[in-house]
Amino acid sequence: MSETNNPVLQLFKSFEQFSKVLLDAYFLVDAQGKILKSNPAASILSGISSKNLLKLGSLDDVLTMTLAGKDLSAETILSNLGPTRIDDINAVTSQGNNLYLTIGYFPFIANDKVIGAFILARDVTAETQLQGKYKDKASKSITDHLTGLFNRTHFEEHIKLEEQRIVALPPGNDHRNLSFIMGDIDHFKKINDKYGHPAGDHVIKTVAQVLLKTFRKTDVICRYGGEEFLVILPASDIAGAKIAADKARSAIEATNFEFNGITIPVTMSLGASQLMVGQESAKESIGRADAALYHSKQNGRNQVSAHIGTVIIPGAVSAA
Repeated sequence: MSETNNPVLQLFKSFEQFSKVLLDAYFLVDAQGKILKSNPAASILSGISSKNLLKLGSLDDVLTMTLAGKDLSAETILSNLGPTRIDDINAVTSQGNNLYLTIGYFPFIANDKVIGAFILARDVTAETQLQGKYKDKASKSITDHLTGLFNRTHFEEHIKLEEQRIVALPPGNDHRNLSFIMGDIDHFKKINDKYGHPAGDHVIKTVAQVLLKTFRKTDVICRYGGEEFLVILPASDIAGAKIAADKARSAIEATNFEFNGITIPVTMSLGASQLMVGQESAKESIGRADAALYHSKQNGRNQVSAHIGTVIIPGAVSAA
């Protein structure tokens, strides 16, 4: 079909002068995705000359694209009946170059059918990689390098915001409940001394994994320091916190901690407290959870104790 008779090219004529000033790559395609026109930026993006781009069967021969892990073909793009923007596209050129793209799509419609489209392709590879570096840096600043849990610095910032949110809620609201659990690996120094520090690191990492699996997704888990862990339980009273703590204790006791073919016996002692809203700070409540943990340690280990006001209630004791 000659350029004069091609309806897509005819429709494109009103855009053609404007398109010459575009800095991004563009592809004019027919209903099958075959490239009818492109600009120099498209050649730079694809690594294929403008002349050779016109010889290809489809845009799919230029770019292999995926979106959220699923194939994004020219046919899929051309199924849109209205102007569309598609972000976060992973693409590989026929030359094997990896790109991140944002696509702007404008269809040409005749008789309620897409007969072609103007596809603008913006290369955002540099920006995406830079954002990834910033995100990675930000993530590292708030997480513990060994366990991947939140670190103490982030935890202390988070609890300030959580405390402000809780205080603003009306009395009687269940979401005003906020509890803390402090946990400590039993006899951790002996584990390091007997099996070595790499084995100790393995135990800490495994305990972190068990805690992540045991607690709710809404709970915030922190490596508070060394072998000590702290958990925030939103919308949880002391009874619920004690149950959750004992579930974690039981899960750790049941886990097989194996390092270099050697099984290491591991248990954890825990203490729980509930924030007394309006009567104490979060820091004071965490201090009570720590006192309950100390009580568990002093009274046999591998158990949960709860601090209620001025009273510590011990849990069932298992063999330490």
